Amino acid sequence: MISKAINYYKVNKNSFDEQFRIRLHRSLSWLKKARIFYTESEENLDFTFISLWISFNAIYGRDLCGSLKEGDKERFKTFIRDICYLDTEKSLNNIVWNKFSKCINMILKNHYTYQKYWDYVNGDKYAENWEESFKNINNVAIGCLEKQDTETLLALVFDRLYTIRNQLVHGGATCGSVKNRIQIDDGAEFLMEIIPQMLIIMMKYPDKSENWGKPFYPPIKE
Repeated sequence: MISKAINYYKVNKNSFDEQFRIRLHRSLSWLKKARIFYTESEENLDFTFISLWISFNAIYGRDLCGSLKEGDKERFKTFIRDICYLDTEKSLNNIVWNKFSKCINMILKNHYTYQKYWDYVNGDKYAENWEESFKNINNVAIGCLEKQDTETLLALVFDRLYTIRNQLVHGGATCGSVKNRIQIDDGAEFLMEIIPQMLIIMMKYPDKSENWGKPFYPPIKE
């Protein structure tokens, strides 16, 4: 799937406006690095996941001119909503329901990917009911399965992957730790498939490039 996204970009990049092209180019560069990490050694799994999340961040992150009204989670949930709306061919549905339903189920059932569990572990009294909320959210996921609600399910899955991302990026896990291999492996496998497909959907609708906004840290020509 990564090769398919790269080839699509090479064929069509000259028709994209500069900001859109920059966003795609950055995302693909981290996807290619993630693929190298993934194929070289299992010991690179942490770096694979981090590279994949950076690739995802490159397509949903946007310059809000210093505004803090929209948090990071809200931005990627908005992105997921937009990309699902544009996915008229239902290509994401095929990945979610046919290819990765078991993997997604494992991610959602793993309480170590649930942030409120960690809030409870760290003494947050408002998180004492984490088990009940964990069960309720997973019931929502079951409802998504019955309704084939890809948008809501993807938002739930990426919320869990965001917890893994925080553990790695903020020093909450030992490099190569055996304790988090299952969730990182499941997450990396899923991201390796879903991100390239999201990129392809974006590239099929270059006229919607304003939806993605201005990318962070644009290259400066001096």
